[in-house]
Amino acid sequence: MKNNQNIGEIYRLQNGLSNDEHELFHEYLLISPSYQLAHKVMSGQAVDTAVIDGVSKWDSVLETYAVCGDVFSMPFLRWWETIGRGVFYTQKEDSTYTIKGSLRLLTNKVHEKTLLEGVALVNDKARLEIKKGKRIENWRLGVEVGLKSKWTQQLKSSTKKTHDNLEARTTLGILVSKKITEALYIAENAARGSFPSITPIKSGLTFDYPALNALVNANLRKGMNEKLERKRNGLYVPKTYFSRKVKPKLDRAKKIQIEVERQIKLRTGKA
Repeated sequence: MKNNQNIGEIYRLQNGLSNDEHELFHEYLLISPSYQLAHKVMSGQAVDTAVIDGVSKWDSVLETYAVCGDVFSMPFLRWWETIGRGVFYTQKEDSTYTIKGSLRLLTNKVHEKTLLEGVALVNDKARLEIKKGKRIENWRLGVEVGLKSKWTQQLKSSTKKTHDNLEARTTLGILVSKKITEALYIAENAARGSFPSITPIKSGLTFDYPALNALVNANLRKGMNEKLERKRNGLYVPKTYFSRKVKPKLDRAKKIQIEVERQIKLRTGKA
């Protein structure tokens, strides 16, 4: 992440406000297999000890959980106000804040685009596989989520496999696989208090897509309810990166899908 601060970022720091990176940290903890396992352990759920024994740097995950707590029962805004602000900031005597919390965002070359693409691909893979009731191929996932690549321009989600599109399917599939692997690294490093980091890590765990889909959907619903409650109470509701950057994209994709289905019905005479 960048190290330079503009006036808006200085104001944000002084007032203990969150930024997109803080919200993405919360998102990556949500999808982290290690953090999910830590939550089960800390909430008293039954967990196979053999699974825990196979998780690398397990003590670090528990240390992160002790600091960041239960992100699954709290949408980001509530988490930030009750826990997150104290994780990254310390309030000074004059009521302003300084970056001297338990954790600090890393300054490196991991771009926000990488973080957004990673969490979007993982969540969409979970959502689409539940919706379709089967595993979705990586190249098709890339097309479905509109991954920016010259190869997505040559394919559609309904494209049939042919020799002519083999190169596009193969190359896009490799790209998506790489990004999902990076997302796993980011999530597992976040669970160990290092964010954002794409340093390869073999944690011993992988994404459990059905469970992940349920967790993320539940958290999104809680987030929407939280915003409605705040609005009813006349409280300010800041726009999150999801509402600013992700939701518009999902809405556009949904409109396109509806139009495609309408055109198919018109052509087949089933409208």
